[in-house]
Amino acid sequence: MSQTMLDAALALAPKVANVAADVAVRNIGREALIRATFLSLVSGNPAFFLGDPGVNKTGTLKDLSRRITGSTYYGALMPTISSFDLLFVEETAIEESVDAEGRKLIRTRDTLGRAANAQVFFADEIWKGEPRVLQTILDFANGDAIRHEGRDFKPPLLAFVAASNELPEPEGNLAAMWSRMTIRVQVNSLDRAGKKSLIAARLVRDRGENTAAPAQLTLAEAELLRDARPFVEVPDEIVELVLGLYQELLDEDAAGFDWLWKDDRRFGRVFDVLQASALLDGRGKVGKSDLKALELLLWDTPEQIPTVKAKIAPLTRTPLSDAQEVFDTLLSPSGTVAEAKAGDRNKLVAALAQFEETERELDRLTSEASGGDKTAILALRKQLDEEKQVTVNAMLGTKFRVKT
Repeated sequence: MSQTMLDAALALAPKVANVAADVAVRNIGREALIRATFLSLVSGNPAFFLGDPGVNKTGTLKDLSRRITGSTYYGALMPTISSFDLLFVEETAIEESVDAEGRKLIRTRDTLGRAANAQVFFADEIWKGEPRVLQTILDFANGDAIRHEGRDFKPPLLAFVAASNELPEPEGNLAAMWSRMTIRVQVNSLDRAGKKSLIAARLVRDRGENTAAPAQLTLAEAELLRDARPFVEVPDEIVELVLGLYQELLDEDAAGFDWLWKDDRRFGRVFDVLQASALLDGRGKVGKSDLKALELLLWDTPEQIPTVKAKIAPLTRTPLSDAQEVFDTLLSPSGTVAEAKAGDRNKLVAALAQFEETERELDRLTSEASGGDKTAILALRKQLDEEKQVTVNAMLGTKFRVKT
C-alpha cells in the first residue's frame, strides 16, 4: 500500500513543476518562496520569510495557495491579533436556557473558523504578536491540536508560513518559536532586470493577454504528497554527507554554528525536508541534488547564508546542475546574448561563439550523465538550439535557419 501511495505521489511531479512555473511567471524573482512553501506543505514543517515590506511575500503565497483547488488560505497581521478568538473564532452566539429549578442560564458558544479552517496559514509580522497568542500559534505551527471550550480540535493545516522584516532577539522569549521555523528564506528586493520583468508581467496580467488556464493541484493531491513523504528513501550516504556538512560548519565557526549541532529536533526535520524535495522532483530516494534545500535550513542569521551555500555547493554538483548553470549563464539578462537579442548587431559574432561553446559543454556533460539527468540535459540542448535560432532571427530581422 505504501509503495502504491508513493508511486501515485511521484506521478504528480510534473503537475507540481507546472504550478511552480506558473506562479513564478506571475511573481518575478520569487522562486525560492514558491519552493519553500511547497517544502513546508509536503514536509509539514513551518517556513519563515525574512524580507522588507513590499517584496511580494504575501502575494506569492496567496497566488500559490489559489493553485491548490479546494484549499483555504488565511492570513493574519499578528500585531492586530490580541486574542485566541480573533484568530480562530468565526462567530459567537448567546444561548439561553432554563435549569430544573426554573432559573435562566446564559452561555456563549463559539463557532470556529478563520485560521481553524485553513490549509495554508500566513502569520505576517510574527514577532510583534501578543505573547499569549504566540503560544497558541506555536502549537498551531507544530500541527498540534488546539484546545477550546474544553475540547480539542485538529485544524486541517498543511503549510504554516510566517514572515517579518526582522529576526527576534536571540536570547529573548521568542527564541523557541524561531528555532521551530525550520525552512528559512531571505527575500531581497528585485534587481534592475527583475524590476523590468515585473513591469512586463504586470502589463500582461492587467491587459488579460495570458488566457491560458492556470496550472492547478487539487487539495487531495496536496494531501497525498504529504502522506507519501515518509516513504521516500533516505540513503545512509546522504545522512553521512549531512553530518559531514554539520561538522564542517562547526569547525569553521564553532560559536556561530553551535546552535545547529545541538538542535537534534532540527536535524530530524532536515530529513523531512530532503524527502519532500525528492518527492516534489519525482524521485523516491533522496539524492545529492536535494542537499541544495539545506541552504534554507542551516542558517540562523543572514550573515551565515554565504558560508552555508559555499559548503553545500560542492556536495550538490552533478552533470545536470553544471549544465543548468552553463545554460543560465549564457542567457543571463545582462549577458552578450541578451544584448544581441535586443538588437546590438555588434554582439552577434560574440553571441554565436558563446552558443557554440555552450553546445560543446552540454554535449560533454550529456556524455557524463545518466538516467533522468541525461534526459534533462538533452532537453536543455534542444532549448539551446531554439534560443540560438531566436537570437539570429532577432539580429537579422528574418527567419534565417541556423544549421546545428
